[in-house]
Amino acid sequence: MNERTKQFRVGLIVFITLLLGSTLILWNSDFSGLPFQGTYQVKMLVDQAPGVAPNTPVRRRGLPIGRVDSIEDTDTGALITMNIDDGKVIKDNELGRIQSSLVGDAVIEFSAVRPTLGAQPVPAGATVQGRYNPNPMDMLASLQGDLRQSIVSLGQAGEEVAELADRLNTVLGANDMQRVTQLVESTDRAMAEFANAAKNINDVIGDEEFKQQLKSGLVQLPSVMSDARTILVALEGAVVSADQNLKNLQGLTGPLGERGVVIVDNLEKSVRNLEELLGQVAVFTKNINESQGTVGLLIRDRAMYDQLNGTIAQAQGTITDVRNLVNNEKFLRRIEMILDNIWVLTDKLARDPARIIRGVANRETPIK
Repeated sequence: MNERTKQFRVGLIVFITLLLGSTLILWNSDFSGLPFQGTYQVKMLVDQAPGVAPNTPVRRRGLPIGRVDSIEDTDTGALITMNIDDGKVIKDNELGRIQSSLVGDAVIEFSAVRPTLGAQPVPAGATVQGRYNPNPMDMLASLQGDLRQSIVSLGQAGEEVAELADRLNTVLGANDMQRVTQLVESTDRAMAEFANAAKNINDVIGDEEFKQQLKSGLVQLPSVMSDARTILVALEGAVVSADQNLKNLQGLTGPLGERGVVIVDNLEKSVRNLEELLGQVAVFTKNINESQGTVGLLIRDRAMYDQLNGTIAQAQGTITDVRNLVNNEKFLRRIEMILDNIWVLTDKLARDPARIIRGVANRETPIK
C-alpha cells in the first residue's frame, strides 16, 4: 500500500466523521433562538427561579416552544420574560414549572393543570403564574437539619437501649433467666397448639361441601333476615293488639269491680228464680207422668191419640185437595175470569153508580 492510498483512506474517515458529527449536531440543536425566527413575548411570575437565565429552554409537553429572554427580580417574585416562537401557544389552563437538574441546568415546562375543554391561548404580553419544583439536592439540603437531629436522637435512643439492657442483665439472675426460658418454651408450645388448631380449622373450612353449605347459608341470610323482620313486625302488631285488649279488659273489669255487689245480688236472684223454675218444671213433669191434664191424657189415652191422629189425617187430606185445586189450570183460569169480571163490574160501578138504578128500572119495564 503506497502513501497516497493511506492519505486517501484517512481523509475519507475524517470526512465521514465530520459528516456524522454535523448531522448529529443539527439533529439535536434548537434553532428557536435564531435571529430570523419570529417570536412574541409572554411573562411568567414565580416565587423563585434558581438556574434560570437568558436562553433557558421553554417547553410545552416536552417540546421546545421558545427561550427565556430576561429575568427580573420584583417584590412579588421573579418575573421571567420568555420569547415564544410564532405558531406555538401557551393555554390559560397550563402552569409553568421550573425544573432543574443536579448540575444546575434549568428548563421551564408548561403542562395542563385543568381540563383542556374551553382553554384559550395566552395573548402576547400577558403574565402567567409559575412554580419552582425543587430538585433532589434542594430536598436533601432542606432535610439536612432534620436528618442531623434524627441521627442525634437515634444515637441517644441507642445509648438508652444499651443502658436498659445493662439494667436487665443486672436485675435478671439465674432463676429469672430460667423463668424467661420457661416462658419462651411455653410460648413455643402455645404457638404449636395454635398452629394445630389453625390446621384443624383449615381442615373444617377447607371442606368443599362445608364451603358450599356456608355459601348457601350466606345467600339465604338476606331472606332469613327479611322473614325475621316480618315476624318482628307481626309480633309488634300482636303486642299492640294485646295491649289494646288489656286496655279493653281493664275497661270491662273496672265497672265490674265498681258494681260487684249489685252483680252478686242479681246473680243470687237469678239462682233463686232458676230454682223456682226447676221446681215448677218438676211439678209439670210429675203431672204429665201422673196423667193429669190434657197432655198427660193425650200421652196415656190411646183412643184420644187415635182420634187426634185421624183429625190430623183429615186436615192433611183437605190441604192436599186444596193444593190440587190450586195447581189445576182450569180452576185457576176460572178464578182469574171471575176476578176480572168482578174488577170490571166494580170499575163500572165506581165510574157510574147510576147504572144499578137504571138496571133495576129496565128490568121492571115490560118487554115489548
